[in-house]
Amino acid sequence: MRFFLLLCLMLTGCSTPTETPEKRTYDFYQFYLNAVVTDSHEDNLDSANMHDYVAQDTLTRLKKILSIYEQEITDSDYFTYTQDYAADWIPALKVNNATDYSSGKVVDVYLGVGSAQVLHLNVYLRREDNQWKIYRVRDASNHFEQPIFDDHAIAAAERYASTITPP
Repeated sequence: MRFFLLLCLMLTGCSTPTETPEKRTYDFYQFYLNAVVTDSHEDNLDSANMHDYVAQDTLTRLKKILSIYEQEITDSDYFTYTQDYAADWIPALKVNNATDYSSGKVVDVYLGVGSAQVLHLNVYLRREDNQWKIYRVRDASNHFEQPIFDDHAIAAAERYASTITPP
């Protein structure tokens, strides 16, 4: 009995608490928004931070889409649904409690977008590499999602790009 009790105590004491989906989401947006406004290139899809916070499949799809000439699948930044971002908007970042979604979580994120306005995003996370990682972002304010998981849209963009001669 003592052995069992000791084993339980050791396992409990040695296990590290995993970060919550809310904290991972907040930390990602703090990192990402600062990287965007400072042009540090840490928001590059190949950066270590992006691999830490974003699911591999999402990064792979975004890289593929961004490599297609004249694609119209992503017409704004995927993680903010904005064209540009300003440093003075960052303090307005707000992350709500996560809710269950399929086999992961969804977190409501509110980004400041100037003039005291906010943009509401749904950020979807799932466990990968024993961490919560972002795999999908949806613009809830405008009821819109960039179709990065639409294989038909990607194939159509590739076909169209093959008919155009880049400058």
